Amino acid sequence: MPAQRTIVTDLGRFVGEALRVFRIPDPRAYAHTMSFGAIGAGLPCAIGAAAAEHERPTVLISGDGGFMMGGLTELNTVARNRLDMIIVVCSDGSYGAEHVQFRNRSLDPRQSMFDWPDFAPVAEALGVRGVTVRNQGDLDAAVQAIAARDGPLLIDLRIDPERIAWG
Repeated sequence: MPAQRTIVTDLGRFVGEALRVFRIPDPRAYAHTMSFGAIGAGLPCAIGAAAAEHERPTVLISGDGGFMMGGLTELNTVARNRLDMIIVVCSDGSYGAEHVQFRNRSLDPRQSMFDWPDFAPVAEALGVRGVTVRNQGDLDAAVQAIAARDGPLLIDLRIDPERIAWG
């Protein structure tokens, strides 16, 4: 990721790890969306951050559930406005908090699981370059796509819902 960037995170179980990994260059380079206590506010907030800041890209880290709630509907806004954004969708195919709660109670987490689409081709259809990451080779391609981007980019990061840390 570019060293100079604005970071926006949606709410979800991936947030703790995202905030440990992605350093924030200064306080104005971070948009906090978690005060609402609900998933789905990430992309709308990231659009506002990207529209306000033209000197550095905006990086959004979102879960797939939140992205389906509030991100997918606004992805074309990103494309129409050619916003300098890198959108990382952590796709575990579940509502993560619910998945964890089912597991913690020795219950079947299938009710928290969804067959979301592959977001990269959906992004492409809406005018945003898309890359799906399922393995190391795909990750290398995503790194190259970040370096070569000339417009908004969505990275669909496929992850195992059983192997994600909570918080």
